[in-house]
Amino acid sequence: MNTNTTQYSAWLKIMHWVMALGFFFMWGSGYYMTTIVETDTPLEDLFFGLHISTGVTLLFLLIFRVVIRNVTSLPEPVASFSKLERIGAHLGHLGLYLLPALVIFIGWAETDLGGHGVSWFGISMPKIFPTMEMFAGINLGDTTEALHKWLAYSMFSLAVVHIAAVVKHRWFDKHDILHRMTFRK
Repeated sequence: MNTNTTQYSAWLKIMHWVMALGFFFMWGSGYYMTTIVETDTPLEDLFFGLHISTGVTLLFLLIFRVVIRNVTSLPEPVASFSKLERIGAHLGHLGLYLLPALVIFIGWAETDLGGHGVSWFGISMPKIFPTMEMFAGINLGDTTEALHKWLAYSMFSLAVVHIAAVVKHRWFDKHDILHRMTFRK
C-alpha cells in the first residue's frame, strides 16, 4: 500500500516504540528471573506474573500492529539503499514480526505444558496446550524452556542489528531513516 509517504503512520510509530519497551522489559525480566532471583520466592512469582502478562500484552499489540500495517500506507523504500540493503531490511523486518510471534507462542506453550496456565494481570487466558511433562520421550518443559530462551536471544540479537543498521544509516551513510519511525518532522 505504498503511496509515496515518507513516514510510518502514527499508530505504527506508537506500536513500534511501546513494543520495543515491552520487549526490552521482557528480555530484562527473563534474564533476571532465570539467573539472579532465587527460585520459589515471592519475587520470582512477581516477575513470572509480570513477564507472562507483558507477553500476552505484546501478543495483542503484535496482532493489532499487523492489522494496522496492512491497512495504512507505508513509506517507500529508501531509493539510495543498495539491493543488498533492501533485502536485508526486508528480511530483518520480517524477522522482527515472526520472531516475537514464535517467542510468545513457545512461552505460552511452556507455561501451559508446565501446568501454570497463562494469565493476563490476573485474568486467566485460554489453555491452548495440555499440561504434559513428557511426550514421545521428550521432556516438553525443558524443550520449550530452551526454545523460548534461544528464540528470545535470537530476537534480541536481531533487535541489536536493527538498531545498529539505523545508527549506520543515520550517522555513517547520512540517510536519516530514523525520522520514518519518530514523531519529529
